Amino acid sequence: MPGINVVSTVAGAESVVRRLLCEPVVAVSCQGTRHINVLTSVTTCIPSGDVFVFDVKSCPNIVLDGGLIRLFQSVELVKVFHDVSIASKFLHPYGIKIRHYFDTQVGYSVLLEQKGFPPRKITLDQLCKKFQINLPASDSHEQKKMNDDVNYWAKRPLSKSMLHLCATSVMSLEPLYTCLASQLDPHMWEWFDCMSEENRLSRIQRRRIQSVKSARRSQQFVEHLYEYPVTELTEEERQLLSNTLPESHPD
Repeated sequence: MPGINVVSTVAGAESVVRRLLCEPVVAVSCQGTRHINVLTSVTTCIPSGDVFVFDVKSCPNIVLDGGLIRLFQSVELVKVFHDVSIASKFLHPYGIKIRHYFDTQVGYSVLLEQKGFPPRKITLDQLCKKFQINLPASDSHEQKKMNDDVNYWAKRPLSKSMLHLCATSVMSLEPLYTCLASQLDPHMWEWFDCMSEENRLSRIQRRRIQSVKSARRSQQFVEHLYEYPVTELTEEERQLLSNTLPESHPD
């Protein structure tokens, strides 16, 4: 396990953020109480392996006055998340829009689509296994406490076990980013950006994004029907589709 540095002052945050902004890539995860959407900490990891845990619970001012906002909104530094929607929702009350980021969950989903499979979600642990990226063994008892207690990340002081969980949430993100980015075809990047933005907004504009996804699934179903001849449909399917036109068909 690399060294884990806890940052709990505005001056300390300013110093660390200046260092992070000099990096090409920074792995990021946000912890908090999801049921009331309160950010309690931000964990970062740079390619050298150094981990910094910004204790927002103890010093809320480090988000704005401490410069974390500069980290999230930088258009030069690549921020790597696994499911950016979590961080996006925690940062929404601060008016922070995450820019120039790579979502490893979306990256794997788009990679599946590139190979002809439907998009799927995947946990960070399972994604690491697929790319044979080893992480320090996690404490199953502590993991259960985190999953069962909605106020887990609001407790202070941060224990060694909590800091260990913070570190494991970011240590694999930079190598995953390298693996996924290298495997995405050039023509898939525009789609990846589109899916990433959908995911970023999925928890703060839930109804709109659900509507967009529903409409796309319907369109994909229609396109599937045009791609395959009607003779391949079952009798029941022919009956369902007879005398109908796709909703998008011109009048």
